[in-house]
Amino acid sequence: MKFSDMIEFIGNYGFSGVLFLIITTIIIGFFKTDWFQGILSRFGDFYIEKMVSSKNAEIKTSVKEISESDIDNHDVIKFIDFWLYSKVPTFIFSTDYRTAVFRKYLDIYLKAYKKNIREFVNSGEFKKMDDAEIWKTSLSLINKTIYDYESEMRRQGIPDIIIEKMKVKNNDTLTLTIDLINGVCNSRFYSSENNLLKVYSILNILLSILENTIMNSEPICNSINGQLKGLEFDGKIEP
Repeated sequence: MKFSDMIEFIGNYGFSGVLFLIITTIIIGFFKTDWFQGILSRFGDFYIEKMVSSKNAEIKTSVKEISESDIDNHDVIKFIDFWLYSKVPTFIFSTDYRTAVFRKYLDIYLKAYKKNIREFVNSGEFKKMDDAEIWKTSLSLINKTIYDYESEMRRQGIPDIIIEKMKVKNNDTLTLTIDLINGVCNSRFYSSENNLLKVYSILNILLSILENTIMNSEPICNSINGQLKGLEFDGKIEP
Protein backbone atom coordinates (compact mmCIF):
# COMPACT_ATOMS: atom_id res chain seq x y z
CA MET A 1 0.00 0.00 0.00
CA LYS A 2 1.37 3.45 -0.98
CA PHE A 3 1.85 6.15 1.66
CA SER A 4 -0.91 8.28 0.09
CA ASP A 5 -3.23 5.27 0.15
CA MET A 6 -2.40 4.72 3.83
CA ILE A 7 -3.28 8.36 4.66
CA GLU A 8 -6.58 7.99 2.83
CA PHE A 9 -7.27 4.70 4.61
CA ILE A 10 -6.63 6.31 8.02
CA GLY A 11 -8.93 9.18 7.07
CA ASN A 12 -11.71 6.77 6.12
CA TYR A 13 -11.37 4.16 8.85
CA GLY A 14 -9.29 5.71 11.62
CA PHE A 15 -6.46 4.11 13.54
CA SER A 16 -8.68 1.21 14.62
CA GLY A 17 -9.08 0.34 10.94
CA VAL A 18 -5.30 0.45 10.48
CA LEU A 19 -4.84 -1.80 13.49
CA PHE A 20 -7.36 -4.27 12.08
CA LEU A 21 -5.53 -4.22 8.72
CA ILE A 22 -2.18 -4.91 10.41
CA ILE A 23 -3.57 -7.78 12.49
CA THR A 24 -5.27 -9.27 9.42
CA THR A 25 -2.01 -9.10 7.43
CA ILE A 26 -0.11 -10.81 10.25
CA ILE A 27 -2.72 -13.59 10.48
CA ILE A 28 -2.70 -14.19 6.72
CA GLY A 29 1.11 -14.27 6.75
CA PHE A 30 1.03 -16.80 9.59
CA PHE A 31 -1.31 -19.10 7.68
CA LYS A 32 1.15 -19.09 4.75
CA THR A 33 4.22 -20.06 6.79
CA ASP A 34 5.88 -23.42 6.20
CA TRP A 35 5.30 -24.25 9.87
CA PHE A 36 1.55 -23.80 9.62
CA GLN A 37 1.39 -25.59 6.27
CA GLY A 38 3.25 -28.49 7.92
CA ILE A 39 0.58 -28.67 10.59
CA LEU A 40 -2.11 -28.79 7.90
CA SER A 41 -0.21 -31.59 6.16
CA ARG A 42 0.01 -33.62 9.36
CA PHE A 43 -3.68 -33.00 10.00
CA GLY A 44 -4.43 -34.33 6.52
CA ASP A 45 -2.47 -37.52 7.24
CA PHE A 46 -4.29 -37.89 10.57
CA TYR A 47 -7.63 -37.42 8.79
CA ILE A 48 -6.83 -40.16 6.29
CA GLU A 49 -5.74 -42.59 8.99
CA LYS A 50 -8.92 -41.93 10.97
CA MET A 51 -11.11 -42.38 7.91
CA VAL A 52 -9.44 -45.65 6.93
CA SER A 53 -9.50 -46.93 10.52
CA SER A 54 -13.19 -46.09 10.75
CA LYS A 55 -14.03 -47.85 7.49
CA ASN A 56 -11.96 -50.91 8.39
CA ALA A 57 -13.50 -50.98 11.86
CA GLU A 58 -16.85 -51.37 10.16
CA ILE A 59 -15.46 -54.42 8.37
CA LYS A 60 -14.13 -55.94 11.61
CA THR A 61 -17.45 -55.55 13.41
CA SER A 62 -19.50 -56.79 10.47
CA VAL A 63 -20.69 -60.38 10.60
CA LYS A 64 -21.22 -60.69 6.88
CA GLU A 65 -18.70 -61.80 4.29
CA ILE A 66 -17.48 -59.32 1.69
CA SER A 67 -18.99 -60.33 -1.65
CA GLU A 68 -18.16 -59.53 -5.25
CA SER A 69 -21.17 -57.22 -5.23
CA ASP A 70 -19.56 -55.20 -2.43
CA ILE A 71 -16.49 -54.73 -4.63
CA ASP A 72 -18.46 -53.91 -7.79
CA ASN A 73 -20.63 -51.40 -5.92
CA HIS A 74 -18.02 -49.97 -3.60
CA ASP A 75 -18.64 -46.47 -2.24
CA VAL A 76 -15.54 -45.13 -4.00
CA ILE A 77 -17.34 -45.10 -7.37
CA LYS A 78 -20.48 -43.60 -5.85
CA PHE A 79 -18.32 -40.97 -4.16
CA ILE A 80 -16.57 -40.07 -7.43
CA ASP A 81 -19.86 -39.78 -9.32
CA PHE A 82 -21.41 -37.66 -6.58
CA TRP A 83 -18.53 -35.19 -6.62
CA LEU A 84 -18.15 -35.21 -10.41
CA TYR A 85 -21.76 -34.44 -11.22
CA SER A 86 -23.16 -32.74 -8.10
CA LYS A 87 -20.41 -30.98 -6.14
CA VAL A 88 -17.45 -30.04 -8.36
CA PRO A 89 -19.63 -28.15 -10.90
CA THR A 90 -20.84 -25.91 -8.05
CA PHE A 91 -17.39 -25.14 -6.57
CA ILE A 92 -16.61 -21.43 -6.34
CA PHE A 93 -13.01 -20.33 -5.83
CA SER A 94 -11.58 -16.84 -5.34
CA THR A 95 -11.72 -15.78 -9.03
CA ASP A 96 -13.57 -16.92 -12.15
CA TYR A 97 -10.27 -18.17 -13.59
CA ARG A 98 -9.40 -20.23 -10.53
CA THR A 99 -12.92 -21.59 -10.37
CA ALA A 100 -12.69 -22.80 -13.98
CA VAL A 101 -9.20 -24.25 -13.73
CA PHE A 102 -9.66 -26.04 -10.39
CA ARG A 103 -13.02 -27.45 -11.45
CA LYS A 104 -11.29 -28.89 -14.51
CA TYR A 105 -8.41 -30.19 -12.39
CA LEU A 106 -10.76 -32.10 -10.08
CA ASP A 107 -12.87 -33.32 -13.01
CA ILE A 108 -9.82 -34.85 -14.70
CA TYR A 109 -8.45 -36.17 -11.40
CA LEU A 110 -11.65 -37.96 -10.39
CA LYS A 111 -12.33 -39.38 -13.86
CA ALA A 112 -8.82 -40.87 -14.01
CA TYR A 113 -9.34 -42.66 -10.71
CA LYS A 114 -12.80 -43.83 -11.73
CA LYS A 115 -11.52 -45.26 -15.02
CA ASN A 116 -8.56 -47.12 -13.51
CA ILE A 117 -10.41 -48.40 -10.46
CA ARG A 118 -13.18 -49.67 -12.73
CA GLU A 119 -10.67 -51.47 -14.94
CA PHE A 120 -8.96 -52.98 -11.89
CA VAL A 121 -12.24 -54.22 -10.40
CA ASN A 122 -13.85 -55.38 -13.65
CA SER A 123 -10.80 -57.40 -14.71
CA GLY A 124 -11.21 -59.68 -11.69
CA GLU A 125 -7.52 -60.56 -11.95
CA PHE A 126 -7.00 -59.80 -8.25
CA LYS A 127 -8.94 -62.94 -7.32
CA LYS A 128 -6.00 -65.17 -8.27
CA MET A 129 -3.18 -62.98 -6.98
CA ASP A 130 -0.96 -63.61 -3.99
CA ASP A 131 -0.17 -60.85 -1.48
CA ALA A 132 2.90 -59.61 -3.37
CA GLU A 133 0.97 -59.42 -6.64
CA ILE A 134 -1.90 -57.46 -5.06
CA TRP A 135 0.64 -55.07 -3.54
CA LYS A 136 2.40 -54.58 -6.88
CA THR A 137 -0.88 -54.16 -8.77
CA SER A 138 -2.14 -51.58 -6.26
CA LEU A 139 1.02 -49.51 -6.68
CA SER A 140 0.72 -49.79 -10.46
CA LEU A 141 -2.89 -48.60 -10.23
CA ILE A 142 -1.84 -45.50 -8.28
CA ASN A 143 1.17 -44.72 -10.50
CA LYS A 144 -0.82 -45.19 -13.71
CA THR A 145 -3.61 -42.96 -12.42
CA ILE A 146 -1.17 -40.19 -11.49
CA TYR A 147 0.44 -40.40 -14.93
CA ASP A 148 -2.94 -40.40 -16.66
CA TYR A 149 -4.42 -37.39 -14.91
CA GLU A 150 -1.24 -35.28 -15.03
CA SER A 151 -0.84 -35.99 -18.75
CA GLU A 152 -4.47 -35.11 -19.43
CA MET A 153 -4.24 -31.94 -17.35
CA ARG A 154 -1.26 -30.71 -19.34
CA ARG A 155 -3.02 -31.61 -22.59
CA GLN A 156 -6.03 -29.53 -21.56
CA GLY A 157 -3.96 -26.55 -20.49
CA ILE A 158 -3.96 -26.77 -16.70
CA PRO A 159 -0.97 -24.58 -15.65
CA ASP A 160 2.09 -26.45 -14.41
CA ILE A 161 2.13 -24.42 -11.20
CA ILE A 162 -1.26 -25.85 -10.22
CA ILE A 163 -0.30 -29.40 -11.17
CA GLU A 164 2.93 -29.14 -9.18
CA LYS A 165 1.33 -27.50 -6.13
CA MET A 166 -1.32 -30.21 -5.96
CA LYS A 167 1.32 -32.88 -6.59
CA VAL A 168 3.38 -31.71 -3.62
CA LYS A 169 0.33 -31.94 -1.39
CA ASN A 170 -0.71 -35.33 -2.80
CA ASN A 171 2.83 -36.62 -2.30
CA ASP A 172 2.54 -35.73 1.37
CA THR A 173 -0.04 -38.48 1.71
CA LEU A 174 1.42 -40.89 -0.85
CA THR A 175 3.81 -42.51 1.63
CA LEU A 176 0.94 -42.97 4.07
CA THR A 177 -1.20 -44.49 1.32
CA ILE A 178 1.53 -46.96 0.40
CA ASP A 179 2.04 -47.91 4.05
CA LEU A 180 -1.68 -48.51 4.56
CA ILE A 181 -2.00 -50.65 1.44
CA ASN A 182 1.12 -52.59 2.40
CA GLY A 183 -0.43 -53.24 5.80
CA VAL A 184 -3.57 -54.62 4.19
CA CYS A 185 -1.62 -56.84 1.79
CA ASN A 186 0.55 -58.33 4.55
CA SER A 187 -2.05 -58.76 7.27
CA ARG A 188 -3.67 -62.14 7.93
CA PHE A 189 -6.80 -60.38 9.07
CA TYR A 190 -7.58 -59.34 5.50
CA SER A 191 -7.19 -62.84 4.08
CA SER A 192 -10.36 -64.07 2.40
CA GLU A 193 -11.58 -66.08 -0.55
CA ASN A 194 -10.65 -64.45 -3.87
CA ASN A 195 -8.93 -61.62 -1.97
CA LEU A 196 -12.23 -59.77 -1.71
CA LEU A 197 -11.56 -58.38 1.76
CA LYS A 198 -8.11 -57.08 0.76
CA VAL A 199 -9.45 -55.36 -2.34
CA TYR A 200 -12.42 -53.91 -0.45
CA SER A 201 -10.05 -52.45 2.14
CA ILE A 202 -7.69 -51.04 -0.51
CA LEU A 203 -10.65 -49.29 -2.15
CA ASN A 204 -11.47 -47.79 1.27
CA ILE A 205 -7.96 -46.36 1.38
CA LEU A 206 -8.27 -44.87 -2.11
CA LEU A 207 -11.61 -43.33 -1.16
CA SER A 208 -9.98 -41.56 1.78
CA ILE A 209 -7.20 -40.26 -0.47
CA LEU A 210 -9.76 -38.79 -2.89
CA GLU A 211 -11.56 -37.09 -0.02
CA ASN A 212 -8.30 -35.60 1.22
CA THR A 213 -7.36 -34.21 -2.21
CA ILE A 214 -10.74 -32.53 -2.67
CA MET A 215 -10.59 -31.12 0.86
CA ASN A 216 -7.19 -29.53 0.15
CA SER A 217 -7.95 -28.08 -3.29
CA GLU A 218 -9.23 -24.72 -2.03
CA PRO A 219 -6.36 -24.05 0.45
CA ILE A 220 -3.85 -24.84 -2.29
CA CYS A 221 -5.73 -22.59 -4.71
CA ASN A 222 -5.58 -19.75 -2.20
CA SER A 223 -1.85 -20.31 -1.56
CA ILE A 224 -0.88 -19.46 -5.17
CA ASN A 225 -0.04 -15.76 -5.33
CA GLY A 226 0.87 -13.84 -8.47
CA GLN A 227 1.97 -16.85 -10.53
CA LEU A 228 -1.36 -17.11 -12.33
CA LYS A 229 -1.77 -13.41 -13.17
CA GLY A 230 -2.80 -12.84 -16.78
CA LEU A 231 -3.26 -16.54 -17.57
CA GLU A 232 -6.37 -17.61 -19.48
CA PHE A 233 -8.38 -20.81 -19.17
CA ASP A 234 -11.76 -21.62 -20.67
CA GLY A 235 -12.32 -17.97 -21.55
CA LYS A 236 -11.51 -16.72 -18.04
CA ILE A 237 -8.45 -14.52 -17.33
CA GLU A 238 -6.79 -14.32 -13.92
CA PRO A 239 -6.73 -10.66 -12.81
